[in-house]
Amino acid sequence: MKHPATLLEKFFRGECNEAENQVVREYLIQHPEALQPWLTEESWHSFHPESLLPTDISEKMLAAIESRTYRKIPPAGRSYKWLAVAAAIAIPALAGVWWMQQHTTPIKQHLATPPATTPTAVTPVFAQQVNRTSKTMRLRLNDGSTVDLAPQSQIRYEEPFATHNRSIQLSGAALFNVVANKEKPFTVYAGNYGTTALGTVFRVTTLNSKKGVIRVQLISGKVVVKPDSLLDSKGIKATYLLPGQALSFDQQGVVPVTNNNQQAPVKTENEIFTFRNEPLANIFRLMSEKFHVKIQYQESNLADMSFTGVFDSSKESLADFLGTISTLNNLTIKQTNETIYITQ
Repeated sequence: MKHPATLLEKFFRGECNEAENQVVREYLIQHPEALQPWLTEESWHSFHPESLLPTDISEKMLAAIESRTYRKIPPAGRSYKWLAVAAAIAIPALAGVWWMQQHTTPIKQHLATPPATTPTAVTPVFAQQVNRTSKTMRLRLNDGSTVDLAPQSQIRYEEPFATHNRSIQLSGAALFNVVANKEKPFTVYAGNYGTTALGTVFRVTTLNSKKGVIRVQLISGKVVVKPDSLLDSKGIKATYLLPGQALSFDQQGVVPVTNNNQQAPVKTENEIFTFRNEPLANIFRLMSEKFHVKIQYQESNLADMSFTGVFDSSKESLADFLGTISTLNNLTIKQTNETIYITQ
């Protein structure tokens, strides 16, 4: 090997190519004394590997050391025997250090990168309102809509509402005054039916919870009443209502609207009344004249109160119509004989 000292310096600086590394290894095995300037007692004892080599690599190194250590060496070369052992150890050790550097660095870099985090799913929060009193309870929802919850009735809904809809589960009866929002339909579920509106006033009543009879009455605006998937598979289709219309449903589909009014029937022709921001006092006077019934109220209590909607006397009783208006304005209605009393 030409210029061994220069090539050894290059070898221990780690600048040799593969061919030069092979030449240096063979040279050191044949001339272990060449290691003496590079391996001192101090460097020998201060050498501590940073990590363990894999089993297969360490076994190959051990075999290489044993093959150099136990061969016969002339007594005169005892100092060279130590250097041969050092060479046999140093060359695999240097190779081992190089191997560990090549294989541990990517692992450290990989571990330094924090693992990606998965977004935590948000659990919906539901609110439940129950009216255990004997009077109608007015509730205001977070979207501005109001619910007049009848006695012994309850609603359950997500609070705040979901991103794309406003859904309410109803048990009992309630009047809903819905704030318009085309992006978030407002749906009331009762029994096997859902009543959907974008902005309107309507009443939903559970007439018979055991038989699943639901009555939907539209005061103003427009709604669609849809059956669930089970009833839809039986051929029951969605029904659209216009102001003043009311429909009843059961498990079999549409059933006739029943009139449970206690008022004695009045012989009058069926009429459709359309109101637009009409003062309540005017409506009460008109109803009193048309239906020949006395409606008693304090006009000062009705200041700034008005109604927009339709009253179809062929589909809704006068008592139900007046009851709806009273509920919308937090009024109380009571009938005695042929007189209807409306108070605050």
